[in-house]
Amino acid sequence: MNIFLTTMEKISIVGSGVVGRITGDGLIKLGYNVIFQDVNPKRVEELLKKGYNATLDVRKAVNSTNITFISVPTPNTRGKMEAGFLINATKNIAQSLAEIETYHVVVVKSTVLPTTTENTIIPLLERYSGKKVGEEVGVCVNPEFLTEIHKTWTDNKSFSRKFFSTERVVIGEFDKKSGVKIEQLYKPLKKPIFRTDLRTAEMIKYASNCALANRISYWNEIYYICKKLDVDSVFVAEVTGMDARIGKYGTVHTKAFGGKCLPKDLKAFISFSEEIGHKPKLLKAVDEVNEKIKRDRGVRE
Repeated sequence: MNIFLTTMEKISIVGSGVVGRITGDGLIKLGYNVIFQDVNPKRVEELLKKGYNATLDVRKAVNSTNITFISVPTPNTRGKMEAGFLINATKNIAQSLAEIETYHVVVVKSTVLPTTTENTIIPLLERYSGKKVGEEVGVCVNPEFLTEIHKTWTDNKSFSRKFFSTERVVIGEFDKKSGVKIEQLYKPLKKPIFRTDLRTAEMIKYASNCALANRISYWNEIYYICKKLDVDSVFVAEVTGMDARIGKYGTVHTKAFGGKCLPKDLKAFISFSEEIGHKPKLLKAVDEVNEKIKRDRGVRE
């Protein structure tokens, strides 16, 4: 049952894994018409069995909607973001857009390095659709800030972030028209909405994930120092975390950060930083501490 009544929008979700499903389900609850698309037949079948509108056909999904969210994986390969899924999805969406005449907004929900939307996604959209971005096609970056607690280093549900519990909505816009449209989409959430340019929105996502990784590795570093001194690191963290400026996040010792996002995004951002001429010493240390914890605790990938 929809918990809000809103102006109807027709939305397609290209890539219906964890992020796509949570996003689509949230948008449905806000009152929007959503169709899920994925290349995995089992995933589509599962969605259909649960009563969702789902398809394997990108054209069917895109051409029956006016907003498309890209939420395909951006995995890590040899320390760098792998854009293969993103590129294929963008090409398929663009070819679908070539067949329609109405204005359509493409929203990048996948985690992508700064400038990816400008340098990769927009050129692909224009090349394969034959349309001009900013005129016939709108483009936004709308990073997700979800946290799946059961896949992280703690079972403390207070750290969970779902569609309706996110603290803010970030919208990077290529053009004002698309930014306004996506802002209206999220207004029923009654959360702070920040509109900015594309690369700033992309940067906010990586800054967020690297900050979370930093907190966990910091407290694991404190654990190692406390161990040398025969000091109770848990007690140190508990009392220190009472300071509102510091907080409790990351104070579960001896557990590496894992899951689908923090390790791959940290490593990709380190490589990206080096490529643009900056040596990210702090971020490298964060990664090194996490790798040490994994080795010491016998954690396997």
